[in-house]
Amino acid sequence: MEKFQKNNLKKIIELLNSSDNNIIVLGAGMSVESGIPTFRGENGLWKKYGTPKMDSYKKFLNNPEEWWNNEINMKMDKYIYELRHKINVAKPHDGHFIISKLEKLGIIKGVITQNIDNLDHKAGIKNLIEIHGNRTKFRCIECEKTFDRNEIIIKKPPKNCLNCNGIVKFDTVMFGEPIPKTKLDKAKQLFNQSKVILAIGTSATVRPISGLFWIAEKEGKKIIDINPNETNLKEISTHNLKINAKRFLEILEKEITK
Repeated sequence: MEKFQKNNLKKIIELLNSSDNNIIVLGAGMSVESGIPTFRGENGLWKKYGTPKMDSYKKFLNNPEEWWNNEINMKMDKYIYELRHKINVAKPHDGHFIISKLEKLGIIKGVITQNIDNLDHKAGIKNLIEIHGNRTKFRCIECEKTFDRNEIIIKKPPKNCLNCNGIVKFDTVMFGEPIPKTKLDKAKQLFNQSKVILAIGTSATVRPISGLFWIAEKEGKKIIDINPNETNLKEISTHNLKINAKRFLEILEKEITK
């Protein structure tokens, strides 16, 4: 690690130690190191298969029965099947478990993940908001109640919600679908209560979460940008560290728990 990076890391640790409310926001860069590809970028799924139309939620609402028939008969966009396979075989890496440890130690108060792969949950993170949903669950679009899926491959459409009779879909947020209000409210609350926000592996381009960073900065909160690539947070972050998520967390664990 270059000298200026080491100095930056030292300041980051001092900032985290001086704050009594640190949170983490995770992006796709966290899951990449578990073998899950991103959508965008040189090796992204959309580079390989082409960018899909951003209207999947509209199509679902227009005809849920047809959507589920396409799902069951494997007539979805090709990139989806590669993504699902990678998620199904992925395991949490050391960075996930380190976050869980930092949470237990009280250094981290909560985590907002934009990843749908369930790896954060598997690693034991407790105060976790899966803002884009969880691939292993269903969700009612009316009352927002979630429940576990009992099978990886769907053979028949899920029944309507037992709680309110609403239409049920995968918990993962589709393109064009609003973030469920309950989850968004919890994410906003976590941002509001925080003093230091660690953005790890996120480009901060996807709304509404990306917008919360700018609100937080205006409120005087400290933002730490951890990413090997330049991100939209460059202008508003207190510190930028160009490093992969897993490596950063390994160093952080070693230094902050001395």
